[in-house]
Amino acid sequence: MKKTFEKERKELLDRNKSSEIKIFSEETVSHLPEQIRKYLSVCGFMNTPVPINADVYWSESQIKLSPKKEWNELQTIQFNSVNPIARISYMHFLSMPVHARDIYRDGFGEMKGKLFNLFRIIFDNNKEIAQGVMLVAFCEFLIIPGYILSSNVVWESLTQNSVRATLTDNGITVSGIFYFDADGFFTHFETDERFYSVGKKRYSKEKWSVSVESYKNQGSIKIAEKIKVVWHFPDGDFEYFKGVFDKIEFNVSE
Repeated sequence: MKKTFEKERKELLDRNKSSEIKIFSEETVSHLPEQIRKYLSVCGFMNTPVPINADVYWSESQIKLSPKKEWNELQTIQFNSVNPIARISYMHFLSMPVHARDIYRDGFGEMKGKLFNLFRIIFDNNKEIAQGVMLVAFCEFLIIPGYILSSNVVWESLTQNSVRATLTDNGITVSGIFYFDADGFFTHFETDERFYSVGKKRYSKEKWSVSVESYKNQGSIKIAEKIKVVWHFPDGDFEYFKGVFDKIEFNVSE
């Protein structure tokens, strides 16, 4: 699975080579809502290169496969591409010989997991999965802020501390709300448009959120640090992923 991740990452890096690297300036962000401009400022992104991609490293990550299961420790690495909009993650379960890879790219989404890197035990790549992993990329648009300049996104200011965004990519359209605290930091993303698997080839559309619980200094900028991801079901919340970013390397070339 890791070889699959590395191959797909290399393909996206090759496609990134045609992207022009701009600078976050008053001119390049002038069309964005005030809340997003403030976020870029408080995190120190202004007057820095706009990310066209990023390698994301996690120092800690855990997943819970169902509400009644225990937490599983993971080794997680991921790669995000801005143009094309894409996200790939590789996860190695430390308590069992399971390796998994999720991808969104060009309107295609897939989740795949193998036991002993040989026997496929998780596999799904239908339209519901494509929308789901596209939303996972979408919630990270402020964490890897090159995405916010994409023409694929429409931003709409809702309140002083919230912005609705609608993303259309390769025929899939999703929307969600980005929330900010009084200082301007992005705190969480919410959407009602992610599908939850309730059985073989059966899904229900549920509320889903990603929260940034803390930030850390990385050189002259601040990046998201502690993350949690939650399904909000009618009968209660299910927190199924949590982790801590180690570092985010922007504009990688190899």
